[in-house]
Amino acid sequence: MDPLVVAQIALAAMQDILFAVATGALACGVLGARSGLPGQDTMRVWRTVASVALALTALAYLWLQAAIMSGSPLGEAGSAIAPVLTQSHFGKAWSIGVAGALLAALSGLKKERGSALFAAGFVLWVAGKAAASHAADSGDFSWREAIHVVHLSATALWAGSVIVAAILLRRLEREPGRPPGRRAAFCSALSHLATAALVFVLVTGFYNAVQDTAQASAPLLRTHWGRLLAAKLACVVLVTLLGGWNRMAILPDLLVLAERNDPDYPAAQRRFDGVLSVEAIVMLAVLALAAVLGHTSPTGG
Repeated sequence: MDPLVVAQIALAAMQDILFAVATGALACGVLGARSGLPGQDTMRVWRTVASVALALTALAYLWLQAAIMSGSPLGEAGSAIAPVLTQSHFGKAWSIGVAGALLAALSGLKKERGSALFAAGFVLWVAGKAAASHAADSGDFSWREAIHVVHLSATALWAGSVIVAAILLRRLEREPGRPPGRRAAFCSALSHLATAALVFVLVTGFYNAVQDTAQASAPLLRTHWGRLLAAKLACVVLVTLLGGWNRMAILPDLLVLAERNDPDYPAAQRRFDGVLSVEAIVMLAVLALAAVLGHTSPTGG
């Protein structure tokens, strides 16, 4: 594989993770505020830093794309950027996406209306990503592309909320003395949010897989794309099982113990946090595999 393509895949994986973290920081900030947890300013900083990094990786990705499309050495790709932006479908999709990343970054400067500005940037970013994906094979503004926008949005919310919450709850472990009911309420709200997002991920993901494999020239598991998809699905199943265990087996006890202010509550919270941390690690694999899939032809051998 071309080293430039490998670099693109690595950047795309970073973008998926950064976008998920920015989205998760917004979601956890809202859930934390409703649950009475501190750290709203911290979540805003995380969201802003992730969005700025997202915009920077988009610029690097454009440079790589210019080198690939023009066939020029990486150091001489600058002259190809203008034609790529103005004369290619990728350029239009990239411009939409990077505008979204910049809006998301600017949202950190506005404390009161920052969430609305981030939401606008969120929509533009996923629209740009969808327009540059396999879903664009059906044409711009197609039903397939719209479904993929929903899929990307739900995935970012699902993965991001888990990743950010895992870090946030670990930080709260080092701050004893906080009312357990607030952390338990946050965990409950997180579980409900992740479950709702997962439903959208599964439904839209199934639709995408059917569309992507409609023209496959070989059995799914005999293609590189199919094996990558199987690996991603295995990770999704693992995360779903871990989340289900937390929701069904640990969370009910956690809520009861928190309500009673029971001495056993810290141990239950650590169990919940531990499972959530494993979920977050597997989520990183899901996002990385998604980036590889996006740069692999579904019809290839």
